[in-house]
Amino acid sequence: MNARKRAAGALLLATAVGAAAAANALPAQYVEGGVSAIDYDTRTLTVGAGTFKVRTPGELKEVNPGDKVDIAYVTEAGQRIAIAVALR
Repeated sequence: MNARKRAAGALLLATAVGAAAAANALPAQYVEGGVSAIDYDTRTLTVGAGTFKVRTPGELKEVNPGDKVDIAYVTEAGQRIAIAVALR
């Protein structure tokens, strides 16, 4: 079951990255690691030394501090914008 969950997460991440990259015409960058903080008011999560903003609050529903995640993101106006967040 865990392998299926990871495969589904990877597929979701790849699909979201492809769609977002096409829409933004910006190359995505990737990071993986443990979530150290989540701020629901500002829609940001901190992974390692980086802070990433999500576009909608719903993207943070399943993520908790301590979770391991893969993030695909673009940088817009100096801010890292997560285009896909997948639990590992």
